[in-house]
Amino acid sequence: MNGLTPTPEQQAILDLGLDTIRVSAGAGTGKTTTVAMAISNLIANHDVEPEHVLGMTFTNKAASELADRVRGFLGVGVDPGREVEVHTYHGFAAQILSEFGLLAGLEQRPEVITPTFSRQLLSETYLNTDYDVIDITWSGRLDQIKQLGDRLGDHLLAPSDILNSSHPDVEPWPERVEMLETLQRYQEDKRALSVVDYADLITLATRLVASSASIADTIRDRYQVVVLDEYQDTNPAQRVLLATLFGDRFPVIAVGDVDQTIYEWRGASAENFNLFPEHFSRPDGSRPHVTDLTDNYRSGQRILDVANQIRHQANPDAAELHSPDRDDGVIETRWAGNAMIEAEWIARRFEEIHESGTPWSDMAVLFRKNKDFAMVVEAFADHDIPIEVANLGGLLSIPEIAEIRSWMTLLARPGDAASALQVLTGSRYQLGLADLAPISRWIAANSSAPADVLPPITFMEGIEALDHVEGLRDEARLGYRHFIDTYLDLVRETQGASLVEVARLILDRTRAWPDIEALPDVARLTARLNIYRFLDLAEDWSPLRGRSSLAVFLDYLDAMEDEPAEELDAARLSGEDAVTLVTVHRAKGLEWEVVAIPALTHGNFPAGSRAHPDPKKPSVLPIEYRVDSMFDAMPADEKERTSFFQELNLNQEWRVAYVAATRAKSHLLVSGGYWYGHPETTVNAKEPSMLFELIDSSPHRVDAGKDPEPDRPELLRRQQPDGEPDPLFPDGWRAALRSAINDPDHVVSLAHALDLESDVALTETEWTDRLFDLPEALEVDDSQDPTTVSVTGLVTYAGCPKQYFWSEVDRLPRRRNQAAVAGTEVHRRIELHQKGAIPFEELSREIYDVPDGDYRPGAFRTFEESRFAANPAARVEAPFTLAINERLKVRGRIDAIYDDDGHWEIVDFKSGRPGKNPARTVQLEAYGVACSEIDFGLTPAKSMTMTFAYLGDGLTEESSLADPAWLTSARTHLEQLGAGIVDQDFSPTPSAQCRGCDFLQFCSAGQAFVSQ
Repeated sequence: MNGLTPTPEQQAILDLGLDTIRVSAGAGTGKTTTVAMAISNLIANHDVEPEHVLGMTFTNKAASELADRVRGFLGVGVDPGREVEVHTYHGFAAQILSEFGLLAGLEQRPEVITPTFSRQLLSETYLNTDYDVIDITWSGRLDQIKQLGDRLGDHLLAPSDILNSSHPDVEPWPERVEMLETLQRYQEDKRALSVVDYADLITLATRLVASSASIADTIRDRYQVVVLDEYQDTNPAQRVLLATLFGDRFPVIAVGDVDQTIYEWRGASAENFNLFPEHFSRPDGSRPHVTDLTDNYRSGQRILDVANQIRHQANPDAAELHSPDRDDGVIETRWAGNAMIEAEWIARRFEEIHESGTPWSDMAVLFRKNKDFAMVVEAFADHDIPIEVANLGGLLSIPEIAEIRSWMTLLARPGDAASALQVLTGSRYQLGLADLAPISRWIAANSSAPADVLPPITFMEGIEALDHVEGLRDEARLGYRHFIDTYLDLVRETQGASLVEVARLILDRTRAWPDIEALPDVARLTARLNIYRFLDLAEDWSPLRGRSSLAVFLDYLDAMEDEPAEELDAARLSGEDAVTLVTVHRAKGLEWEVVAIPALTHGNFPAGSRAHPDPKKPSVLPIEYRVDSMFDAMPADEKERTSFFQELNLNQEWRVAYVAATRAKSHLLVSGGYWYGHPETTVNAKEPSMLFELIDSSPHRVDAGKDPEPDRPELLRRQQPDGEPDPLFPDGWRAALRSAINDPDHVVSLAHALDLESDVALTETEWTDRLFDLPEALEVDDSQDPTTVSVTGLVTYAGCPKQYFWSEVDRLPRRRNQAAVAGTEVHRRIELHQKGAIPFEELSREIYDVPDGDYRPGAFRTFEESRFAANPAARVEAPFTLAINERLKVRGRIDAIYDDDGHWEIVDFKSGRPGKNPARTVQLEAYGVACSEIDFGLTPAKSMTMTFAYLGDGLTEESSLADPAWLTSARTHLEQLGAGIVDQDFSPTPSAQCRGCDFLQFCSAGQAFVSQ
């Protein structure tokens, strides 16, 4: 066998010959080598013809590697052209359909679409479907439908199989019915395009061979043996297909490791591997041979000792791994004060190990979640360590990728202010907020776009202002104009272009490549590797048959920042000398000398499950339709069921941890820390996870330090270094700049001290301008720059100034308020009804002044049956800007103004029931004062009535007459609120509203009130 001597465990497998065998191959035990040995042994010693061997694995790369290994073992002993047949599992099904597809009802050979295109097509189907029950305003609904569709395929079902069924134990959830109907339309859309997805391949191929014994016999007669690699990752449908063809008295060799089943969320079933002896039989009809590979030739024994402990958490009966020739291995644990200190420690240790001779490419940092990439990326950049980010979610935190993404976002969503800010303040234009403020003020004062027709694209509006804006630096004016010219150029050139063409045009027009070439060697390598990876992704997302997929692609990027579940296959590395940063899921199948696993905190790794796949949910496939028995033991009691799913999730997390630990050959570094993320959103310090404690308790681990618990940091951000030493500024240029700002005479004193004026006769002012090109006045006159607040914000402030502070000033993340989103959608539908046309504005709560989320189903139907729907409104969603005082303006949009011969009724629609929050009246006060002071293009009102129209549980109206006394009181109240905002009075005002406040966990006053 090409000079390679089998180990005793491998030889025992070879001695079994042509038979049915299940091989449990632990991590690092030479699984692929064993498979290739077994195939070549059958050809060389058991009269098996090469072309009669069928091998299967999961990826094209793995299939190619397996075929190459077999060729290497066989050497010159096989005639050219007589090759072992190796497929992916999906590729084998595609071959069956290609040959026998006409019998499966396929009129022509279908095109197979990848999961990315499948998601795109399903998204189009979803967005073009009307729903009565499903709430389409929730972005996660599409994912639920996709997951239900995937599970249907995993269990050989079509949507009609459930829709047409009347199983007595299955609840006919209305949501599930609409999901299944969507999936049925998706199937029709695929047929119209003559495409199939991966799930279709297995389902159609299985139904074909199950319905035709002659086809099954034809396929079976072609082979003498089947070899199944990574069998633990197969789903129930793939198992049924294989068992239908080869389960009865046929030689099948299945190799895998049940403890590396880490893809259950995508349908993989550990049950397939465990029950292999039940599904397949030997040629004589008896049960298959079951054997283990436990000799690990990758890792030192100390690392394997820890890996065995991790493995036994999920599988106490698993055979222990051991190293026949290594008793070494270094394990280090570090518990840091915060994520910055932790990342700094990893970077320093990698530097030290690299200096001892280990290449960068033989090191990796493995993450459980994408959110933990950023701090490590920054630390490695500070230490000039080249990195290759092999995960999309982590890739998005790389500055050069963030800029490309921002440009793409602006092309798809021209009003995205955050992306515009990212580009303008980035490395290319280097504008500051002080540069953008004058333009923003001009736009606010002079925007000419009609609000009812098109929302102003703020940075486009600014192009006409550049020659008129005061206080704008010449460099900023030039950079801003160049940005607009580049944007317009890209808008023209990217029309109809594929995603990868769009990305390449952005790189070309922004002159990114010359900038990258000018970087130092390490930074240049890092930038190129990561841009190439992003371009590969964009290539994969090119449109299907001309459909523009930029918007879907951007949605996908948004989702990938939070969760790595979409990235299935092992990462493909460039081979360059750079450290790999990758999630554990994508590290499966790879190995490095040195592996670091950060962020081992409670709830992070092992990770808690955000949503259990409870079959009692309408978006989950019912047990009665599954072809496996995975959930047969699920308890009926809801609390017990929760514990059942928590245990399933924890076992999978232990398997993920086992995969992570066994990627390391000689060094395993594990770490965690007390503080991560934004300090305002992190109330309590983190605790070590069970995984960290298990590894930290190893008798052979090296304790690299445990910091005492520090106070919660005010800011968790890496400090930028001052750069290279400067002969003029011994404390660094940043310190010198701060000194100049605090004391303008500092620069003059410095010039005198260094005798710089002796050579050239310059005035002190000229020296100041030469050393620091600063504007004369650094103070901003706030009196000419009024603050703008929305009506929603004003209502929030009236209820609790502290809540306003956290939602509008120093913003903290808020829980998704599904009722508020639904209420916004009701306002949109009311607007459509009143106008009879579709507005162009992006849907948002601020546009529709929806300060609360008391949504009730049927609200729009109530409106349709009310007097408000029957009478046309004089103004609908009427925008206004109301000056409260010299330093505060309020912006809002009035839902409807009804004009009855000079008597105005100003109506604000609420999608819920009458509320108890007294602050809500501020909304009508703002509307009333605006109607009395602002020209809405109508004949001035003779009298006014202010009305809240509650649409939940039937129509309820609350009205009051806005006479002069009411308007005077309203104006006074608004001025009091405005003064509080301008004076930054953000004291908490505890009330019953605290119970529903998003920020209660940060507010001691609110907590005290609630606890009374």
